[in-house]
Amino acid sequence: MARSYKARATVLRKMRLGEKDLIVSLIAEDGSLLRAVAKGARKPGGSLAARLELFSTVDALLAEGRNLDVVAEARLAASRRDFDLEQAACAAAVAEMACLVAQEGLAHPRLFDMTNAALDRIADAQPADALAIACAYLLKALASEGVRPELSRCMACGEPIDATEGASRVFVSFESGGGYCERCQRPSDCMPVDAATVGWVNALLRLRFHDIPPLAVPLRASSAILQFARQWTRFHLGRDLKSLNFLLSGGLFE
Repeated sequence: MARSYKARATVLRKMRLGEKDLIVSLIAEDGSLLRAVAKGARKPGGSLAARLELFSTVDALLAEGRNLDVVAEARLAASRRDFDLEQAACAAAVAEMACLVAQEGLAHPRLFDMTNAALDRIADAQPADALAIACAYLLKALASEGVRPELSRCMACGEPIDATEGASRVFVSFESGGGYCERCQRPSDCMPVDAATVGWVNALLRLRFHDIPPLAVPLRASSAILQFARQWTRFHLGRDLKSLNFLLSGGLFE
């Protein structure tokens, strides 16, 4: 007889399986990734369909399966179904990064709480603020994986990097994982990044999600941060965040 277990988890991704079922990816309360089959979840009027909405948090009863576990029951603990288009696009970026960082069977302290906090703040935010919160989540998730961009001090000499409003650029090495001052930068390894972008990256890494909306991060700055986070993720985690294609498409936040 299959062993059953309970889990509080947030729905990150849904994929069709056959005509009536879904494969759902969830982040559990301990930060691990769960992948399970929700049988009959695509049937009209099915009880699981309304309870496994994207980005919602559920209390689920699962049964262990041979390849994938099976969702036997699910009860909504927190619904997040009222996102507008811009909020949903930002939430999708959060969910994709969470799927990338979380691993099956491996606890990841703080990731569940951080993911839900970001989704909750996005749900209450104006579009430009939601985008900045998504940027902050991507950077914080990278930091939680041990690949935090070290952009406050030069990786060679340790001197503070000038990313203030009057500075023009900072030299960043993706391979070394941080920034260099102009004196120490290595042309073969470093690429110039706008100093304002580096300043915002440092700020978003430091701030809590609820502190971000009062900053009124400009859309242009958020777009530059997304580009930076995409490149950093691609280099250090070996994956491309497909959800950013939509976020970076022209006109979404205009």
